[in-house]
Order: sequence, then structure tokens, then C-alpha cells
Amino acid sequence: MLKHLARWRLGSQILRGSATPVRQASKSSGNGSSLTGSEESQNKFVNPFSQPAPALSNDQISETKEEREKRLKVLQLEADIAHQEGRRVPAFEFFQDHHWEHVLTLPTKSARIKYFAFLWQIEMKKQSEQRKKAQRAEETERRIAEMRKEREENTHIIYGLGHTSMFLRIYDTTINHWQNNRLIRAMQFAPKMVLDCSYDEHMNNREASYAAKQLMLCFAENRLNDEPFDLHYCNAKMDSTCMQSLQRYIPTMHNPEFPINVHSQCFTELFPKKNLVYLTPHCREDLVTYNPDDIYVVGAMVDTMNNEPLSLAKAKRLGLRMARLPLDRYLQWGSGSGKSLTLNQMINIMLDLKKTGDWNAALKHVPRRKVVENEDQHRRERDHWGTGTRARKLNMRIDHLLDFEEDRRQATSFATPQKVRQRREGMEFQLDTWATGKQKKKQRQN
Repeated sequence: MLKHLARWRLGSQILRGSATPVRQASKSSGNGSSLTGSEESQNKFVNPFSQPAPALSNDQISETKEEREKRLKVLQLEADIAHQEGRRVPAFEFFQDHHWEHVLTLPTKSARIKYFAFLWQIEMKKQSEQRKKAQRAEETERRIAEMRKEREENTHIIYGLGHTSMFLRIYDTTINHWQNNRLIRAMQFAPKMVLDCSYDEHMNNREASYAAKQLMLCFAENRLNDEPFDLHYCNAKMDSTCMQSLQRYIPTMHNPEFPINVHSQCFTELFPKKNLVYLTPHCREDLVTYNPDDIYVVGAMVDTMNNEPLSLAKAKRLGLRMARLPLDRYLQWGSGSGKSLTLNQMINIMLDLKKTGDWNAALKHVPRRKVVENEDQHRRERDHWGTGTRARKLNMRIDHLLDFEEDRRQATSFATPQKVRQRREGMEFQLDTWATGKQKKKQRQN
């Protein structure tokens, strides 16, 4: 407790030292004069991190580098003490530079607590994965030791995977090289498709991270397809939040041998305008058929908060053709479900449309929770389920019907089939009791 108290006192002293210039800057920017007010307002302590940070304009005084470093040390001390007290805060070694940059932008203490809890969950998941990985490694070592022991005892040839086999083992690196080779072939012969990455200023940090994950999924699912597109990431700013997150997802994206196209130029500078078609949900013209000569452009934006028609405005400003997916023509949307699709779903829809040319097959990638199925399909599923329920209630056995093909006439659904010339007990022929009824009376008495 004494260590924590001493650290809190040190933190409060640093806060008092860093709060004075921020308070003076806010007063000078608000009043437009150099007057600092009365002595009471100067002596009154104001925590600059408990209030929203005002947006700094050109006329306001920006934070200096020394003040930023001092405030960063205070926040690091706050996180370290909270972790030692057992709160939902990750260890100090877990934090990276981009984490502290985000912490400096948070205006309130509650926002910092929520962000620390989010990072703490990520740290717990990583620790759990490491523990599971260690357990799997121990089990693998134990299993290998048992196999070696059995191999020493058994001098005969062992056949199977990992032993004497006619099949070659295919490694993950071989599959990666093969898929990369398919993407390189697509760069030469396949149709092109553009992902417009110029919407970073219209997204917050969370939306930008979601967009980066969807861009990674676009690359992965296009890579797994048999006939992939030649994807081009245009208008990419490497210092933006989205591109930095994408670089964390794909660390080898800047290698010269990696099959990915990332351009800082606009797609109008790379491809002719007459072939460009911007896919936006805000236009009125539906995309009827897929044209392999056209280059389709998809806006890489996650608009959970901003629903403005930004892609429509950009397409009009550039003078491009526009189209939208015919979702209303082929799907019946449920009440309360939005018509927004993720970027990887758009790529999957365009891949299937290019391969089959059928919108019903391509739009199967739309989540089923957003659409209402047809009544005919509901009726077929209900009838199928009803037939299965009746069969389960009847509990009919038909395996013996399939086994005895020769005695199909003698087989029944509830008993095993009997052969025609099979001896039964009590069925011997007796001449003295024949046609007298004594045998039946004897059986009744017994």
C-alpha cells in the first residue's frame, strides 16, 4: 500500500505540473487575451484528462512535445498501477506504440478504462492460446515418444502417414506457393477489380480497423477461389489507420514477391475511365449481367455511423458509370435488417457471378438472417421435417430389407425374413393326428 500511495502522489505531482500550461492555453484561446484570471482560479487544480479534449484549430496553441511526453508518462504510470492492483488492465510489456498513441487521443478516464479492458481481453486470449499451444506440444511429444517406443519393439515395416507410404506429404508452404502462383497468373489474364481505400477521413478508428480486417478477408477469399480477380488497392495512404491495421494483418504485403497490388494513385490514373464501373448502393441502375471487359470499383468503407452517399458523390465527381447489386429483385429483406454488405461478401458475390452468371447462386453469400425465405422453400423444409418426424415415430427398420435381396418377398418391415424351406419346431407331420384337430387341442392345453 505504501508503494501504491507513493506512486499516486508522484503521479498527482506530475499532473499538477502538466495541468498549468494546458489550462493557460485553453484560457488564452477562449478569451483571446493573455490575462490568466484571479489567483483563486490559478491555484484551483483542474484535471485535464477528466474533460473532453477541445479540437485545436490554427489559432489555438497546440500541445508541445515535452507536454506530450510528460502526459504519456503519467498515463503509463496510471496503467502500471492499475495493473498491479489487479484491475482489468494488461501488463506494461503488452502495450505498443500505436496503443499509447490511441490512449493519448482518449478524452476521459472512463474511455481509457474501457480501452484498457479491451486490451486486457486480447492479452487474456493470447495467454490462453499460448497455454493451449503448450499443452498440444506436450501431447505431441508424448505421442511421438510412444510411437518411437512401438517402432523399436516392432521390427516390421509400418505403413501409413508419416511412415512408409505411396503418397507425398504436402506442406502448408507448398499450398501457399501454389495459391500465390495462381494470383500471379490472375494478374496476367484475369479480370481486374478495384478496392477504393480513400475513405479513411470518413471513418473513426473502430470502423477503420473493421475495414482493414475486411480488406484482409477480401484478399484471402479471392486467393482461395479457383478463378480469382486481379485485385487492386487504390488510393492507399500507408500512414492511415486502415493501412497500418492491414499491414499488421498481412506483414508481407510490402515484399516484392508477394502477389498484392497496392497503389497510392487513383484508379482513374491506372485504368481507362470508359471501363470503370463504380458499385454503389445509392444509385438507381441495377447491374444486370457481368461484363468481363469492365473494371468494377468497390468503396472500402465501413459506414456504421455515417450513411451519407459518399461513393455516389465520388463516382459523379469522377464521371464514372454507376451500378448497384439487384438485391431487391432477387431477395426479400426482413424487417429491421439493413441492406449493407461487407467487402468480403461483395468479393464473393462478384466471384460467383463471374463464374456462373446466375444472380440466385451469387447472392447466396448474403447472410440468411437479413432475408425472408420464400413460402415454397418454407413449405418444402416443413414437409421434409414432417416426413422425418413421422419416420422417427414409426421407428421402422429397413436394414434387413436391403440385406436379403433374394428373399425380398418373404421380408417384412418388422421381422427378419425367413427362408421358404426352413424347419420349425412342432411342425413335424403325424399321420394319426392329421385332420383330427388333436394337435391344436394339445397345443392349447400346453
